[in-house]
Amino acid sequence: MSKVKTSVKTKIMNALSTGESFTRKQLARKARTDTVNVSRRISELRAEGNMIYANPVTGKRTVSYRVGTPSKAVIAAGVTAMRGA
Repeated sequence: MSKVKTSVKTKIMNALSTGESFTRKQLARKARTDTVNVSRRISELRAEGNMIYANPVTGKRTVSYRVGTPSKAVIAAGVTAMRGA
């Protein structure tokens, strides 16, 4: 019986789905990859429509990522953009 491998993108999304905030380094550790790969996967997840926010960490030169719900302004901008298409 073989194990099914979970992709890095899925591991990152699973971690963020808990509702906690994670830095790039923490996500890299959870997904067992490097920090550059985490940034790329975050971009891919955003392109798929996931609302992943990057918040600056106080006193450090890094950001923490979290999943959230879009604000009314973001939804309104999306509707406006779709009407123009």
